[in-house]
Parts: sequence; C-alpha cells; structure tokens
Amino acid sequence: MTARQEMLAFGCRADDLALLTETVDPLEPALRVTDDPGEFARRAVSDRPLAVVLGVGRGTLANLDMIPVIRAVRRELPVILIAEDASLELERQARQHKIFYYLVHPFERSEVEAVLKDLLRSRK
Repeated sequence: MTARQEMLAFGCRADDLALLTETVDPLEPALRVTDDPGEFARRAVSDRPLAVVLGVGRGTLANLDMIPVIRAVRRELPVILIAEDASLELERQARQHKIFYYLVHPFERSEVEAVLKDLLRSRK
C-alpha cells in the first residue's frame, strides 16, 4: 500500500481550511495544516508534499517571504496562494514567485476542485 500524498497548508483562515479539506478528501491527497512557520518550511522541504497552500492577507503578507525559501530547496513545488482580498500589488508579488494558482476571496468549491484536479494531473 502506498502512502497517501499530502498537501501542506499554512496561514489559511478556518473557513478556507474547511473548504480545502472538504474538497481534497475525495480527490486523494490529505491536507496537513500547521500554524508554525518553522514547521511549515521544514515539512515543505523534508516531507515532499504534493503542493503547499499559503494564506495571505493584510496582516499576513510576510507569508509571501516563505516562497523563495521553499523555492531555494524545492524549485518545482507547486504553491497555491489564497488571498483574503483582491489586491493588484499582492497578486503581482505572488506571480513574481511563479506560483501554481492564485485564489482570491470569495471563491467557490468548484474553483478549488478544478485547481486540485489540475494539480493532480500535472504531477502524474
């Protein structure tokens, strides 16, 4: 039996995590959530997750600083960013890091499901 693939989440709101979990569970990967930036960085490198999900908002812009750190070690690791609100500057910064997908509130389960299916297809 092979181990179930995992996605790693950090900095996401509780409602985002609930929607992610609800969407991810039937598709295959497990969602592992951490609130500690050090643990997030360590797991992103050592656990070899399928993708990482970062929550970003006005008070959590520093989460963007984790992307170059992860990229230095795992260049190919897909990053999905969840932004609390629409901001052209935030989107510009995020896209400079060559993220996999950029979700902005409000978003629907169907959009999350499409992103996850695309991710699974790209990783095969």
